[in-house]
Amino acid sequence: MACGDWDRCETATLLSAAKYLVVMITALALNACGSPYYTSAAIEAWVVDADTGQPIEGAVVTANWQLVGFTLDTGGSKRGQLAVMETTTDANGRFFFQGFTKLNLSFGELRDQDPQILIFKPGYRYIGGGNDYTMGASSPGPHRKSQLSGKRLQMSKADPDPRKQAIDLTSLSTNIANIWNNGDGPSIPKMLKALACESERLARRDGRAMVPYFDVGDVGSNCESK
Repeated sequence: MACGDWDRCETATLLSAAKYLVVMITALALNACGSPYYTSAAIEAWVVDADTGQPIEGAVVTANWQLVGFTLDTGGSKRGQLAVMETTTDANGRFFFQGFTKLNLSFGELRDQDPQILIFKPGYRYIGGGNDYTMGASSPGPHRKSQLSGKRLQMSKADPDPRKQAIDLTSLSTNIANIWNNGDGPSIPKMLKALACESERLARRDGRAMVPYFDVGDVGSNCESK
């Protein structure tokens, strides 16, 4: 045995393990620190009806670049938004977001929501998601682009059952929550109003079709009847 007695050997082993753990945690933490700046390429895509292929005009589209901090789990802790944008599709179903370069003054980093894109129009199921990176792949670095850019995105009609629609919209509400909780709700007023109006419409059709939405004031009189 390399150590003079069992107690000394066990202590040395524990110290070595502790040092290894500290080194690994430090390395992970340093790896999780975000870039001091990020760039995002411009985003352009087209939204069409999944059944007819016709362009969908007036769909609300948001993009948010979610910063996360270091944790030992894979999700990370939310550290705010690097940027939040909103627009609507035109007569050709097209939407566009300008590219940008922004300083990152937080200790957070961008991961797969770089950006997260959310698309919603009443009468349709929402589209949402971030970038899909291969597990274990190297970080894309400070230069980011949306994997949806340049594509035709198909929106399916909403389920006629109000309660099934409510389940779908609850998922949308959950995705919006991180933007709202970071104080960036004022950057997406059209999405918040569209969700609130559709939530109230479903509740009128079926009292059990409940969707959590955000306090944007009395939207009832400002919602178009459907």
